[in-house]
Amino acid sequence: MKVSSLPLIAAGLLLVLSGCATKGYVNEQNDALTTRVNGDLMRLDTRLNSLDGRVAKAEGDLAGAAKLGQEALDRANAAHRLAEGKLLYEVTLTDDQYKFGTNTATMGEPAFAALEQLANKLKTENKNAFIEIQGHTDARGDKAYNKQLGLRRAEAVRDALYGLGIPLHRMGTISYGSSLPAVKGKGRDANAQNRRVVLLVLS
Repeated sequence: MKVSSLPLIAAGLLLVLSGCATKGYVNEQNDALTTRVNGDLMRLDTRLNSLDGRVAKAEGDLAGAAKLGQEALDRANAAHRLAEGKLLYEVTLTDDQYKFGTNTATMGEPAFAALEQLANKLKTENKNAFIEIQGHTDARGDKAYNKQLGLRRAEAVRDALYGLGIPLHRMGTISYGSSLPAVKGKGRDANAQNRRVVLLVLS
């Protein structure tokens, strides 16, 4: 009597179907796991970028604080030199020479010639002198702004003298803004005279 092959075929089909179902399940689990891992990686990347941004900001803040500290130290040293020093002579660069326009710290061409003469004198006659560079403005505008503008003008003179060979440690800048006018009044002529830079050469 022949044994029917139907049960064997059915069993084989069941195994195949079972294998397909298991493979599909594994694939689904792999896809779900991959999605979760990718999501975790993206969140981690976002947090790392945020952390990098905070580190960069902190480094910038530290650099800014260091710069402010150095500027304060330079000003303190300059004040110390001024307190100790004896005035040799004073040079005033008026607006006629310097051509400071309204609200600017940009120098005109005549200024460089005047500064070059001064630099040559300092290098030959006053080799160890200290120069305090004072920035002044006219009375127009806000006092705080004028203080900043006067400092920018003083620093422009300092930078020009440095380019002409005067060491930075021999110079200090300060701004008086509009608080110490050379002449009274608010007309065009008075404003032009008050826009000036004064250099005190100290022994």
